[in-house]
Amino acid sequence: MINNAAEYAQWRQSVITDPSAATEAAGATMLSRAVIDLLATDQFYGELVTRLPRQLVATLTSPFALVWQDNQLVLQYGPNAMARTFSRFDSLQAGLKHVALHVVWQHPLRYREQVAMQRQLVTLATDLAVNQYVDGLPDEAVRLATVQPLVTAKLPLKADSGTYLKLLQQRQQSNKQDDQSQSEQSTTGNDRQPSVGNDQTPPIDDVQSWADSGQLTNPNLASARMKQLAKDAWAQTNEVGRGLVAGKVVTQLEVRRQAPQVDWRQLLARGIGQIPSGKQLSRARFNRRQPFRMELPGQISETRLDLQVYVDNSGSISDSTLQQLLSQVATLTQMVTATITVKAFDAIVQPGQTYQASLPQQIRFTRHGGGGTVYQAIFDDLAAHHLTNATTLALILTDGQGEAQIDDHRFTNVIWLLASANDHLSVNPVIGRVVNLKIGDDEHGTTA
Repeated sequence: MINNAAEYAQWRQSVITDPSAATEAAGATMLSRAVIDLLATDQFYGELVTRLPRQLVATLTSPFALVWQDNQLVLQYGPNAMARTFSRFDSLQAGLKHVALHVVWQHPLRYREQVAMQRQLVTLATDLAVNQYVDGLPDEAVRLATVQPLVTAKLPLKADSGTYLKLLQQRQQSNKQDDQSQSEQSTTGNDRQPSVGNDQTPPIDDVQSWADSGQLTNPNLASARMKQLAKDAWAQTNEVGRGLVAGKVVTQLEVRRQAPQVDWRQLLARGIGQIPSGKQLSRARFNRRQPFRMELPGQISETRLDLQVYVDNSGSISDSTLQQLLSQVATLTQMVTATITVKAFDAIVQPGQTYQASLPQQIRFTRHGGGGTVYQAIFDDLAAHHLTNATTLALILTDGQGEAQIDDHRFTNVIWLLASANDHLSVNPVIGRVVNLKIGDDEHGTTA
């Protein structure tokens, strides 16, 4: 029986002491063995890495690099950097899992533009997001303890990379302002330039390659290929292997398997586009107080999105339908730029189950409730929070099976999303607009 750990240690020693073309070629074998072992221990990640074309690039300074070639990702690897970074065979497997998670969360596509200007911050944010799901990485790998001293606020556990990036950007901006203030008050010539980046931590993969997107000419095609890659890997993973995948990763995969509903998008856009949020300066309007001062800007109304989403968790909603309704909410986070408020309800709006989401990964795919359906609870909740038609749009995802008469408290800015094409809303007369989804009809697709 081949002892991969022992052979890797021997190969690594050869690379460090006497690197050659032969040891570089042997690095391909070590990587293939790591992928095979990953298929046995963490099948999904092994399946995903298997589907990435691999290229040996001896000059790489990091073990791996995800690069764009003809609108698809290619995994480049450097044997010398692999040997220096991964002291053990199992840490090499952990490095591959790290790369796979970048693909699952589409980091090479999401941050391809920001990498050019903020490479260090993107590296820290994305590595922190994925490394919390990976055991066995080198001791120098980015962790919460690594990044926490670089920001003021307490870092949340297992948050999205976008959350970490915002905190790092805020700290960097604060550092720049402090440095500028010190420069203005001092004549000592201190030109210190504070940074929240960390060049001392060796990266597992070089994010700079995400920005070198000369062969990324069609972002939509690239995104579709990344999603299909993850979907195929998930479909090939058996039940035991799926059980080893972290819940937030599963959530991301399940969201992508749902065909997005877009027939209600125009209704949503019209509803949110009429919600005022004060005034903003505009050169397109005259200043009413001084109309002859052409250099002075006027004001126009600024709109905002205050979106309250109520998801039916009653007993008439099956677990499968609930998951797909929540998938619609996950799709919604990609359609709007503002944060939405999500609430579970059945006979009541469930206490303690209100949260905000701006990314698909933040949707909680769990049931809270299971009793009867009472739509009055929604309108009572809106009234209790003093929400009105002028400030709020309510989106209710349900099967329509509730009471017939309700007191709307004069709140009518409502869109009802019914789960099935055959569902009918029990409320009569209808308050707001009703749209039928097609959950259970043609949502499931295939898992080829």
